[in-house]
Amino acid sequence: MSFNGATRFLILGGFLGAGKTTLAVNLAKALKEDYDKSVAIITNDQGDVLVDTEYTKDSGFDVQEVLGGCFCAHFDEFVHSARTLVSMGKPDIIIAEPIGTSTNILASVVAPLKSLYPDEFDVAPLCVVVDCPRALRYIDGGEDEDLIPLHQMREAEILILSKTDCVIHEEVGIIKNMIKKIVPDTEIIETSSLDLHNLPTIIDLVLSERISEKIPIREDNKRFAFEKAKLGWYASTYRVSSEMPVDMYSMITETIKAIAKEYDPSSIAHVKMVLSSEKAAAKMSLVQNSMQVDGIYGSRYFENDGKMVLNARIQSPPVKLETIMREVVKEMAERHGLKIDMESESCFSPRPESPSHYLFE
Repeated sequence: MSFNGATRFLILGGFLGAGKTTLAVNLAKALKEDYDKSVAIITNDQGDVLVDTEYTKDSGFDVQEVLGGCFCAHFDEFVHSARTLVSMGKPDIIIAEPIGTSTNILASVVAPLKSLYPDEFDVAPLCVVVDCPRALRYIDGGEDEDLIPLHQMREAEILILSKTDCVIHEEVGIIKNMIKKIVPDTEIIETSSLDLHNLPTIIDLVLSERISEKIPIREDNKRFAFEKAKLGWYASTYRVSSEMPVDMYSMITETIKAIAKEYDPSSIAHVKMVLSSEKAAAKMSLVQNSMQVDGIYGSRYFENDGKMVLNARIQSPPVKLETIMREVVKEMAERHGLKIDMESESCFSPRPESPSHYLFE
């Protein structure tokens, strides 16, 4: 599976809300339970609080975060996180999930890993996750509208087509044909978090000796900066408590629906929310107008003390986004009898980033 004892590295790229974290956790569970492999995960975000980290920890895996910007702009911290995971438990495999708006991953992350740390990390082919509902937009959209996700697709060595359960069978074929026109040399693997079909195929790739070989695409990072700046990024954490059981499913569903009512679906890149206590946790997400349950652990009901984390990536002025999020959370907490105490909050539009390493072959 790896060369000279190096840790196997799988990078899962893809746009916001594509299903990267859900796939990473499902892969980690299957590798652990069915193949007796230890897996650790590195998460990434522009802000300082990440739902995906809480969700991954609740799933029982070692996690490191790279916050405040993309792996590409914090490459040394990214490597430090990987080395920390190795020192903590020497995992067989590390799965790394870049920010959904990350670009030029081949040149700024994959190539530096291969060049600078060949004895420590064995880097698998770059996998990019594309969800079917959003891919249908690409067919009718254009380069200006979907600049970042189309670039991510062109970088892919393996393209994982997720959420196939969200479209009809005929549409999956249309999407695959569209992808082949954009990236004719890319392998496509279909999957869904509902039935996990083709998960063994992805695992075979992870456990193989295949390494990343694609030559990085030369792109000017400045051309993506405007697209990234369109999004408002919101993150908050709350300490929560309740003397009576609270239906987590109902509360999270109502919260996300209340946020969705404030925006046009096309402006919502994703909204994610996790509510957890010692014996229970639930995570749900929204992409455009499609909401899904990512995971419920233990009881459906929350009681006593716990934590709530909310992330949103929406085309919205930060001030408006922050106001809406605060009002929605307050209203839902009052409705469900949940006492809340904000621990942290941030809301901003991301600034342009420069890769700390940028290598071409």
